[in-house]
Amino acid sequence: MNRKPKIENVFLNYWGIWILLGALFIFLIVKIVGDKPLEGEKKEVLETVKAIHFETPDYVGSARCKDCHWREYDAWRTTLHSKFVQLPGEYTVIGDFKINNKLTVKVANKSSKRSGEEVATIMSAKGGRFYVNTIGPDGEFHDYEIIHVIGIGRRQNYITAFPNGEMHVLPVEWDLNTQTWGDYNGMKNNYPGDGEFWSDSGNNWQFRCGGCHVTGLKINYDKDKNSFDSRWADLGIGCEACHGPGSNHVKAASVYFEQEKETIVNPARLPWRLGAMVCGQCHNWGASTAEVSPYKAGFPVRYGFPSGYLPGKALYQHYIPETKEEKKHHQQYNEWQESVHAKAGVMCTTCHAVHPKDTGVQPLGTVAQTKLTQDTLCVNCHQTLQRRGVHRIHTFGSCIACHMPATKGHEHSHTFQFISPEESIRAGGVDKKPNSCSSCHHHKDTPLVNLVEFLDAAKKADMPKPFTVHGK
Repeated sequence: MNRKPKIENVFLNYWGIWILLGALFIFLIVKIVGDKPLEGEKKEVLETVKAIHFETPDYVGSARCKDCHWREYDAWRTTLHSKFVQLPGEYTVIGDFKINNKLTVKVANKSSKRSGEEVATIMSAKGGRFYVNTIGPDGEFHDYEIIHVIGIGRRQNYITAFPNGEMHVLPVEWDLNTQTWGDYNGMKNNYPGDGEFWSDSGNNWQFRCGGCHVTGLKINYDKDKNSFDSRWADLGIGCEACHGPGSNHVKAASVYFEQEKETIVNPARLPWRLGAMVCGQCHNWGASTAEVSPYKAGFPVRYGFPSGYLPGKALYQHYIPETKEEKKHHQQYNEWQESVHAKAGVMCTTCHAVHPKDTGVQPLGTVAQTKLTQDTLCVNCHQTLQRRGVHRIHTFGSCIACHMPATKGHEHSHTFQFISPEESIRAGGVDKKPNSCSSCHHHKDTPLVNLVEFLDAAKKADMPKPFTVHGK
């Protein structure tokens, strides 16, 4: 027999289900909104975006960089940058301290003591140490021990320290090409107290040179005690000379991984002019915008390097270019600024390799650490060169010899402009102003007038424009 459900039971079952679902919905809402773990999640998010506190970065030394960047470190060790300043030893002192170990000069007539006399500076090695016996600030001979050597490619100089920690470059220089000694701010042209003599306070190495000879220099001069306690992170041009002090980078690499790139400077990623300024901090000539402080009478007024500059900053805010020709030294950046290369954005690292990749060895035959050798580097870009005019008669020559002649000692011009013999004539001779033609062994004794006439003839025979437009 069929039975019909009671109406009240159906009603209760129907609304009972909806009441139960509604209660469950309200419970879930309360649970979601008021759940305590959400606070932990919020805290975790805040910790992720919270600014990381880094202190003012300090130098840690290239050996610390090696821990992670060992390929770059090994490549850098093959460059002359890493060997610019070294401790003295049997493999680093390359001047002759045993046989050809004597330099004799005639004392400058303007000297108030020993004027016109011939004096001899003698180099010696004793028990693994190296000494230079020469005239000091009192006008008398003393033995000065070498504490550091500068250079190992073309020439070598030697640093000594006075009892108060003041450091000076000794008055002898070894030329690797001629294997001879030369006078360097010694008695040949100077004398004690003239301001340029090797031991004068004005020739203090810490103020004049140190900032570009070592990395992370802290001079630490105490005026009250008149003493120096100079320190640095690296001898020579280390990693941080180009990448900036690395203490924060090391910290980020250990703890805050997402901040690694932000805590170090990569010159390759800088805008190209700022990238070139990293090289320009040392490859220039001039003086710091900052004055030497604390100052003592006799000290140079300004540092000989851009004190306060760090990679990534604008160099011109820290450095004043020197315009006097006789003051030129490492003038590559100054001259590059005048060049067409600079206007076109061809910068230092376009041609030079700082730490060559892959092989870890600098390219064959490149003293200047160029990426390719000699003309191969130039024609890699200048592929549309036409063999006309002077280029027609110099197919056997060299781009470097004509467009980058040596204008200051061993340093080559970086204006990349041909220097005409006419400029030497106007300056009063090749010794006053070197030119592109006289630097060639074939033309070294050719009269300057003859060279000018020869060039004029070459231009006139090959160029239909009025001849006069090509002269200067």
